[in-house]
Amino acid sequence: MSAAVAGPLLCEDEQGIPRSLPLLAALVETEARLFAATAAAARPADSGLVRAFRGGAAPKVPVRIFLERIHLLTRSVPAARGMVRIDGTAFVLAGIYITRFVRSAAGRDAGILVEPTTAHRLVAVAVLLAAKFGGHPPSKWNWVFQDGSEGAILADEMAGLEGRFLRAIDFRLFVDSVEFDSFCKVLERGPRAPSATGGCASKKRQADEATGEEDERRRVRARLPLPAVLYKAAGGSSG
Repeated sequence: MSAAVAGPLLCEDEQGIPRSLPLLAALVETEARLFAATAAAARPADSGLVRAFRGGAAPKVPVRIFLERIHLLTRSVPAARGMVRIDGTAFVLAGIYITRFVRSAAGRDAGILVEPTTAHRLVAVAVLLAAKFGGHPPSKWNWVFQDGSEGAILADEMAGLEGRFLRAIDFRLFVDSVEFDSFCKVLERGPRAPSATGGCASKKRQADEATGEEDERRRVRARLPLPAVLYKAAGGSSG
């Protein structure tokens, strides 16, 4: 990790919230909005992986507020009770893990996307794994995800989601300094602005109407969610 690259993202504000948190939330929320109106996002889940990450209910709280609640709630309980103080590194790692997940063979086969019904569970599991990989197993704070999502994500869901996520990425949690710094640059750049002609989602919907459901499915699976696209453009590795 380069201090010059990562340092600014790890700085915390007066509430103790690192810059990497809102930057990650911005990428995830932009990607979710991009896919929100597509036929792929509206289509009923046809795989166990998609059904699991859509869950029983989609949280209505914005991703940024959800992550801030998780971050602050984990700091509200003494470490002696099994809690961990998540730092800015965890949100960078979480973004990398989400990228690996959606680019994995399992993710592609399932056709899973970062969209409004999956975004919160994807970031929740990614942050959980990032905290664990950082050497602070947060075994006693699954309730934080339930409280942070206003009950939409149940604490009992987390173990199953974690297992599915890990199997999809072949348990690859290690991130080297080059990959970490590359994703830091992705976060700093932020989401790409939509084009003047209506953006990728608009063009895609028009093409879908002309060419049908099967062609749409192939395009959705070929198109990586925004964090992965930006990350690849930055020259990062998928793992």
